[in-house]
Order: sequence, then C-alpha cells, then structure tokens
Amino acid sequence: MKRLENIFLMRHAYSAANEDLTLYKHLPDHAIPLLDKGIEQSRETGKHFADFLLQSPQVFDKESIRLWYSPYLRTKQTRDGLLEGMDDAACVFKDQREHILLTEQSLGLFDGLTDEECCEMYPEESRKYNLCREHKGRFYAKPPNGESRYDVCVRVHQFFGTIIRDAEKSGNQVSNVFVISHGTTLRAFAMMWLHREVDWFENEPNPANCSIRWIGRDGKGRFEDKGYLFQGFR
Repeated sequence: MKRLENIFLMRHAYSAANEDLTLYKHLPDHAIPLLDKGIEQSRETGKHFADFLLQSPQVFDKESIRLWYSPYLRTKQTRDGLLEGMDDAACVFKDQREHILLTEQSLGLFDGLTDEECCEMYPEESRKYNLCREHKGRFYAKPPNGESRYDVCVRVHQFFGTIIRDAEKSGNQVSNVFVISHGTTLRAFAMMWLHREVDWFENEPNPANCSIRWIGRDGKGRFEDKGYLFQGFR
C-alpha cells in the first residue's frame, strides 16, 4: 500500500535575529541570515541525523527521503549545513524542494516592534490584538498586515496535500519527508498533522534551533509523535 511513513521536522539554525531582535527593523524576515554559530550548528545536526539513519530500526534507502524547506535565507543556509554535515549519508535524500507554504508566521506591521512600540504606533490595532491575548486567544490574534497562529495552521494544512499526493502516486512514490522550517510553522505542522487542540499549541514550547522532531507510524499504522530524535541547541 502506498502511503506516507515518516516525517522529520527541523527548525532552522541560530540566526542573526535570534541574537538581536532589533534586526527586524532594518532587514525583512526572509533575508535574515544565519550567524557562523548557526552554520556550525546545522553541520553538527547533519552528523547527528546521519548517525540516526545508521542506528534507526527502520531502513532508509538511498534517495528515500524528499527534503522540503522554506524559501527564507536562514532555512536554505540550514539545509546546506545539514547536507554538508551528513557527508555521504546525504544520499538518503531523493531531491530538494522549496515551498512557499513553509514560511514563518508574518507579524506584519508589528514585526520587530516591542509591545510598547506597537501600542504607540498602532493603538487601535494593538487594542484588538491584545484583547484576544487577554482572553486566552493569542492563537487567533492577528497583527495588522500579518498572520495569526490560526492562519499559519490553515496555510500549513494546505501543504499536506502535496506530500500526501507524492506518497500515493504510482511510479515515483515518496514515503518519507524531511522539512526545514520555522518555530511557529513547525508547531502548526505537528498540531494539524497529529490532530492536537489549540491548547496543545499554546502549551507546546517552540522547538530549539536545529531540533528534529520525528512523526512516524505506530504498530497499528497510525501516526504518532515519536519525539525529538535530536534536541537541537538552546
């Protein structure tokens, strides 16, 4: 039976904005690069994933995993470091594909601003945004010209159709996928794929840089969260 078997979710490595949030005031989100520290993290993660492939009870043959990534600069740089660190084990990847639905949550006009700056510059928009947060509705709070966490979940859910079709088509089936993306986006992915509730999303910590979460089949063929096969870097 043709079906998707394994999903690996990796967050990008340590970026310049992880070091300095004010960078968002001068550089758009998609252009935020990794720091040298992050590049080294991605290489180290590649070594860990190569070790996992060798020790895993499942067999991952050559060209048995499709690698997906966000089009943002920091995810592309993370991909490059991962592959470099994996060395010969990188042959496990069938190919690499970019997808626009894997981008990070857009904070719109609030991007790079402190709460105080948001209230000062956009008082009415901030009032409505904070009203949701005050009533335990941060999941639904939508910044002006940006996305709520709800919006990210809807966007990520659209991506599912792509990987399911890849797994079910005849001839060139793809049963395993590896996704390099962003913290909020990866939480949304796990929530929607595993049918978690909104409270789960809000209580789930943001994944560490370069962490790899494994979602696979249980003994009855159902998807389950197998946890982090690599904890990443805090």
